Amino acid sequence: MQKKLIALAVAAAFSAPAFADVTMYGNVDAAVAHASADGQKSDTIAVSGGLSASRLGVKGAEDLSNGMKAVVVLEYGLDPQTNSTIGASGVGNSSVVARQQMLALAGDFGTVATGYLQTTAYDWAVKFDPMADSLVSPLQNVTAGSTFLIGSATGAARAQRALAYISPNMSGVTVAVNYSTALAGVGNLTAPSTAAVDPKTSAFLLSANYDNGPLSVGAVYTGATAGTTYLPALATETSTLSATDIALGASYDFTVVKLFATYQTSKTGTNNIVTTAGTNKAMSVSAVAPVGPGAIALSYAKNTIDASSTLSSLSKVGTGTDMGASGVTLAWLQGLSKTTTFYAAYTKTSQGANTASYSVINDALAASTAAGWASGGGSSSMLAVGLNKKF
Repeated sequence: MQKKLIALAVAAAFSAPAFADVTMYGNVDAAVAHASADGQKSDTIAVSGGLSASRLGVKGAEDLSNGMKAVVVLEYGLDPQTNSTIGASGVGNSSVVARQQMLALAGDFGTVATGYLQTTAYDWAVKFDPMADSLVSPLQNVTAGSTFLIGSATGAARAQRALAYISPNMSGVTVAVNYSTALAGVGNLTAPSTAAVDPKTSAFLLSANYDNGPLSVGAVYTGATAGTTYLPALATETSTLSATDIALGASYDFTVVKLFATYQTSKTGTNNIVTTAGTNKAMSVSAVAPVGPGAIALSYAKNTIDASSTLSSLSKVGTGTDMGASGVTLAWLQGLSKTTTFYAAYTKTSQGANTASYSVINDALAASTAAGWASGGGSSSMLAVGLNKKF
């Protein structure tokens, strides 16, 4: 009897608390895509994420006292076209393992969260780019990677060791604040090191959104510093890399068509180590027109890369001034049910004569060493036909 009581006590001590509301959700996307690029052999391949990235997640919420809730969200990427484990995310997104791992406390005061977070930079892109988080988003193609911080596949789309506050809706206005102590990796857990190089990367994000019927307007500010030099004699730190992004977005639903527009800038900073600053820009315009149970979507995006920037870790590098890129996508979406969509999309990306950094499929085909691309220039395209199922 005593052994049984001890066993029950141990089991109770290590058992997980039951949440009042636990939901599993997900999205499975599969498509057949034909892709081609100048100087490269075209190919037809089965892919995932043509319309939106495949994922699997769990949400749990527990009611607490004083109207508060404890909330947990665990979400991971999927690549249903391979035998990869949960955490794989398919072509063009191979660096994303977890999409978000969040523990939060919510109430009338808003929501306070911590963990590996999907930032307000990502939320802005999803709100104002109707093709965000897909393989066919022109805006994602020209902002993916390290050129920009704000976007659905950028340096600050998700953040490690992060804190966040999201305000309640105040007459249509919501405000969000994010702070990460390790944006691009594991940051310091103690006081600043006396070593010459301190790899800590931190970021501060602030956003405001206004929603009033068919109108939505949003703005995001993001500031990041990456890597510092510590001067023991002066007991000071100096950032070696820094960037500041500002993004504006708007949408208006005319019922017969919904229009979207974005504009953003990314400015690399200066200090006593790095003396050359550069400003990169990106913009997009999109339209989605409902047609019966489906819709037609059109999106155009372009960027302008400042050739004077020397911060290669935060902006793509080339020579000369024609370093930008542009892209366009035309898609047909056919709703087969409330949760199932058939789609067909054609997308094309063209780049300047002095860059080999941009292509379709989140720049997956871009390679400066590829035949015909070594001196820059060239275009790429993809036709994708697929099915998207949410659950």
